[in-house]
Formats: sequence, C-alpha cells, structure tokens
Amino acid sequence: MEKVQSGVRSIKISDEVLSKVAALAAKDIDGVANLAGCCKGILSTGAAPVEIVNMGGAIAVTVRVILKNGYRAVSVAKQIQQSVKQNVQDMTGVTAVNVNVEISGVEFDA
Repeated sequence: MEKVQSGVRSIKISDEVLSKVAALAAKDIDGVANLAGCCKGILSTGAAPVEIVNMGGAIAVTVRVILKNGYRAVSVAKQIQQSVKQNVQDMTGVTAVNVNVEISGVEFDA
C-alpha cells in the first residue's frame, strides 16, 4: 500500500487501485487488444496483467498486453509507458519510476 503525505494528513492508496489505474491507461492506447492474462484461452499467460512493486515512495509497474495485428510493438509500448506513468501520477500522486511493458501476444482478426 502506497502512502502519500500532504501536510499533516496522509492518504493510503492500495496496490490494487494503482494496478487498475495502470490497466485502464494501457487499455486506452490504440493498438492494445487486451491485457495479457485477463482472458482465457491461448492468449492467457497465467501471470497478472499488471504488477506493482513499491520502491519506498515510488512504484515500478509491469504491464502485460496483447497487441493488435498490424501495430508496431515498440511504438505501442512507448505510448503505454507514457500513458501509465502520467495517469498514475495525475490520479494518485504516486510517481511511477519504471514502467515495463511486455508484449505477450498478438491478436489476429478472425
């Protein structure tokens, strides 16, 4: 649980909330089909789609995504990094010092 202090008051933000903020930010990026591990079948990796590691006042985030066919992985990953970092900071006040993106698969149109 991350603790943000403001003067004499403090706010506790759970890792689950931070994870959801990061997940929503990643899903909003054009080229992301879904988060990895959140769906059943061949695209499921078994790992959590978003992992948060508390680094003593800041966090490291790992986001696992399924890429849409036809999109450049490096470009989409950079956009995810920027979006997750910005949204976590804006919505919670917690600094994301590392945002790692794992492309776990590609979704092809059926």
